[in-house]
Amino acid sequence: MVHYSFSTILMTFIASNLIIVLITVCFRCEKILLSIGYKLAAVFLVLTVLRVLFPFELPFAKNVYLPVLLSLLVGTIRHPFWELGRISISLWFLFEITWIAGFLVNLYRRHQKNRSVRIYCNRYGIDVTNKEPYVSILANVCGNRKNHFRVLIVPGIDSPTLLGFFHPCILLVQDQDLTPEELYYTFRHETFHHYHHDILTKCGTNLLCMFYWWNPACSKLQKQMDKVLEMRIDDNVVSNNRQAVNPYLSTMIHVLEAPRPVMPALSLGTSASLTQEQATELQQRFSMLCKRRERAHWPLFLALFAVMVGIYLGSYVFILEADYDPKNTLTQDTSSTSEEFYAIFNEDGTYDIYCNDLFIENTVSLDYYPPSMTIYAK
Repeated sequence: MVHYSFSTILMTFIASNLIIVLITVCFRCEKILLSIGYKLAAVFLVLTVLRVLFPFELPFAKNVYLPVLLSLLVGTIRHPFWELGRISISLWFLFEITWIAGFLVNLYRRHQKNRSVRIYCNRYGIDVTNKEPYVSILANVCGNRKNHFRVLIVPGIDSPTLLGFFHPCILLVQDQDLTPEELYYTFRHETFHHYHHDILTKCGTNLLCMFYWWNPACSKLQKQMDKVLEMRIDDNVVSNNRQAVNPYLSTMIHVLEAPRPVMPALSLGTSASLTQEQATELQQRFSMLCKRRERAHWPLFLALFAVMVGIYLGSYVFILEADYDPKNTLTQDTSSTSEEFYAIFNEDGTYDIYCNDLFIENTVSLDYYPPSMTIYAK
């Protein structure tokens, strides 16, 4: 049976943060990043997303019981301090309520921000979709693929940006004179974001991180996902054409060095910008392009892959669980046996657990309690 509980959330938190730490190490060390490539880093991120997305315990999981003090801490968190009808109020219950409220607040804020950006772009953007040289260059970039892009010149943005999934719009920086070659690589970059569904990928990541807003690893996950997506597009833009690397890098540098006022409200998590703000990230992107043929260190690749998969699978095989054995959880001066624990079977298939007539919790499984525990039916 698949279970969801405090223990499964704890394992999700530990596993996802371990993977995020290893991803951070990979991205901070340029040699490691060049050796493993962005594709393995993308695999790491996918594993993190899958682990956070599925915080459940599977039937084959084995319990690893926590020490006495940690078990008492878990018991305190899950112990109901108030009863409101059939609802048991515990610290864990309050956390779940706060969790849902935080998700709804973040979702509303994201919606309002996206809405304000769309209104701003439609109000102040200059539509040059059907003007030269934009129309001919964009048609050349799209080729035989569907070309339904709008092109707007918008004040207050710091770099060319792709906005929208169903109705994509390429936003260009106002007062930034790009040569036809630079426009070609700019359009190529932004259209590739659309054709590779990066906007949808980033929206899904943002939604996931909004849901797990309390997890500090999620902010790092968003930044790493943005970086990996940019590296993938960089690689696809130049493809196997070595001669395209230099003009593409020149375009990126030109976009960066032009001073202009920026409106912070236009920094969208759902957009796919041409450059990253961090100079170290840009340096890594440059290195990935310039040293494309120096990658693939297979021993390191396989070792890191094995570690990541081991963390992912291990977090499902082993579940950290509080030890509810009365011999360990009760005080030493109390002569306790498993008879002091008993369960009441409810009509909805759940169990109310009591110890010395003190309500412990409502659960769907008795896997973690003494097998000799008495069970009563209502």
